[in-house]
Amino acid sequence: MNLKALRCCVEIVRQGSFTKAAQHLHIAQPALSMAVTRLEEELGVTLFNRTTRKVILTAEGEQFLPRIASALREMDVARQELRDMADLKRGEVRLGIPPMFGLHYVPGLMNAFRQLYPGIAMTVFEGSAEDIGHRLEQREIDLALLESRRVPPDKESILLGSDEMLACMHPDHPYAGKAFLTAQDLRNTDMVVFDRTFVQRHLLDAFFAEHGITYQVALQSNFVSLVVQAALDNMGVATLLRSVQQRTPGIVGVPFRPAQLMSFRLCWRSGEYLSLASKRFIDFAAQMNYLER
Repeated sequence: MNLKALRCCVEIVRQGSFTKAAQHLHIAQPALSMAVTRLEEELGVTLFNRTTRKVILTAEGEQFLPRIASALREMDVARQELRDMADLKRGEVRLGIPPMFGLHYVPGLMNAFRQLYPGIAMTVFEGSAEDIGHRLEQREIDLALLESRRVPPDKESILLGSDEMLACMHPDHPYAGKAFLTAQDLRNTDMVVFDRTFVQRHLLDAFFAEHGITYQVALQSNFVSLVVQAALDNMGVATLLRSVQQRTPGIVGVPFRPAQLMSFRLCWRSGEYLSLASKRFIDFAAQMNYLER
């Protein structure tokens, strides 16, 4: 049996369609369909019911493909274990990070890690919690850095660090000299906010909703640099992490009362093989306590 054809079939089941499977495998759909057809001819059975738009397995497919998926995973694990035996002279860590927290913490962490393991390549994807979670589920990444409230319950994780959300503004803003800000202080204040793919936005909405107070949106965006610049331009009050505010000259940060704290965890798929490179990165990050610096 052709391994490529077997992988095509497993990916079709995982993606739910021939088109998505072909895109994920980076091959043309006719080539994928031909590989499946030839495999079916070799086996003497039909694996997929092609009479509907939705991919439906035949009885033979339901019996055959789960076993093949398991066998392919074991084969991939065996291949990876052989690579790991090279004593980490080569390898890759695929990591998903959120844009704000990852921007200021991850580069230093990766650089320190590669001082110990120069043969390991770091591949980093930036995205929202939903995007990172999807990539982790689809095995496009091995590790994900997520705010604790966004870590799925079926994932293993370790706590790496914490941060605080601040109200950030231009030094000339009327609230720049305050020791803290309450929801009442910010009633009807122009706010520069992130969209709802950001945890900070959910924290901000909950902060105001708890007191039955609304705020005025001057700008909403998912671009961190744009939100930071808008606050610097005195367009309104932004919600930034303390770590970002401290690294941004010319912007003042004022704590909320009550304080709006966030913690971040490094997570991975439970019960699945992790490469030695990924394991070493997890251990390194935990032992260094790098994100608390």
